[in-house]
Amino acid sequence: MFKRFNRGQISFEFSIIVLSILLISTITITYFLTSSFDEGTRTLDKIDLGAKTAVSLVNSGYNGTKTEGTLIYAGMTWDTAGNNYENITVYISNTTPVPVNTRVFVKNYTIESQGIDTTKYDFNIAWSG
Repeated sequence: MFKRFNRGQISFEFSIIVLSILLISTITITYFLTSSFDEGTRTLDKIDLGAKTAVSLVNSGYNGTKTEGTLIYAGMTWDTAGNNYENITVYISNTTPVPVNTRVFVKNYTIESQGIDTTKYDFNIAWSG
């Protein structure tokens, strides 16, 4: 009269349901994140990450870059014109003068490692100290 279900079949059906829920959740989260953050916001994040990494590399003496003191990443500012981000400036504080080749390394590393389009974004570094 009543059919008996095998445990394997119930386990398989449960696995399919869990997989479906995970897939739908992943698609929903991906859609939300891509629609919530525009290209400019992602570029600001890339510049921030690249500059912090470059400062850390210089402080550790990477690739022959040396300073007498320590570089400190002090933050970032930008202007917006409509939906465009303009005049992006990273502030780096230094306790001693920084050689020109080190300054060039920090800027080039930030641009090249993060793939920043310099024709679209005006990126500068302000050195203080």
